[in-house]
Amino acid sequence: MKVAMLTTVGDHCGIANYTRELVAELSQLVEVIVEPIDPGKQEMAHYQAQAERLNQADLIHIQHEHGFWGGIMPGSSAFWNMRYLLKKPVVITAHTTYSVAEMLRYKEEKRIIHKFAKWMLIRNAKYRDSVEIAPFVTGESIVLTEAGREILVSRGAKPEDVHVVPAGVPPTYPAPTQGRVMRDRFHLEDKRLITLFGFINPSKGYELALHALLDLPEEFTLVIAGGVRIPTENMWGDDLKVRIASLKLEKRVVITGFLSEEEIAEMMAATEVVIIPQTQATGSYSIMMAIAYAKPIVASDLACFKEIQQRHPCLRLFRAGDADHFTACLKGVLKNPIGQKELIERTQEYAKTHQWRNTALQTLEVYQKALAKR
Repeated sequence: MKVAMLTTVGDHCGIANYTRELVAELSQLVEVIVEPIDPGKQEMAHYQAQAERLNQADLIHIQHEHGFWGGIMPGSSAFWNMRYLLKKPVVITAHTTYSVAEMLRYKEEKRIIHKFAKWMLIRNAKYRDSVEIAPFVTGESIVLTEAGREILVSRGAKPEDVHVVPAGVPPTYPAPTQGRVMRDRFHLEDKRLITLFGFINPSKGYELALHALLDLPEEFTLVIAGGVRIPTENMWGDDLKVRIASLKLEKRVVITGFLSEEEIAEMMAATEVVIIPQTQATGSYSIMMAIAYAKPIVASDLACFKEIQQRHPCLRLFRAGDADHFTACLKGVLKNPIGQKELIERTQEYAKTHQWRNTALQTLEVYQKALAKR
């Protein structure tokens, strides 16, 4: 079997990291050719050439996120320009199953004209379906959680065509200085570090993290280990800095910018607790990375994180969006070394039983089903 994997590549994308680990294991089972996605809307000639290469495989596996083809606004996406050119069986991994309202951040919109425009889009059933379900029902679909499956089925996908294949735990990198290099770089020599990993975006729960920091002693520093993904998202980083300044927390918060895998390993070594206070998520590479490095984790009780906890209780969950509950849970972990040790042991157990080999084998089963329908 020859599989063409259509995905983003490079170091600045969690989906690219996810796919890299999947391909490494799949390549031991089948032939895999990686076809890179150039994020954003491209000229038609680009997709024609790409489709010609993809159609040479027996099966095409698409790693899907709306931004890869230009976003969700009417007329902005080139996904169908590419999709209609594919002639071989397709498997598509839905990394984002948010509703249009969630992706537009309708509830958070304060500008009256913008809110009305978003409301009009949400009421357009044809447009909404073109974003929320149509891309995922043109072949076999893979989702990372049971919650994702329930969402797609509720929108009209056939239950037998949507497969839950959880992400594996990524490999770790050595930390030769055990975090000292990161402490020196960011002047954190005598601080206890609470770290929030990943690209900066509004759903990461920074308000909750800052609320908790205000209630912690001065010895604690919040490390936001990441930066903005692309220049058009710079306003999110700017807004975060303004909020930090307004709370007079500039000396207690560090924003590192993008970190390499080696730097992540060093920052993990320096970190006491990893926090995942996200207010919106269908999955998270950051939480899998924290599990890989066996760190105590305090996470919101979104469905994707609750499923990890149900498989093996290795997280401390709090009510999503509840700043006071998050603060109480974080304090409880920080004050309890024995509890931290137990969380560490449980993450190590989870990592042993959720290897990428298992993910690859489950993915191969989906491929075989797709090919059987030819």
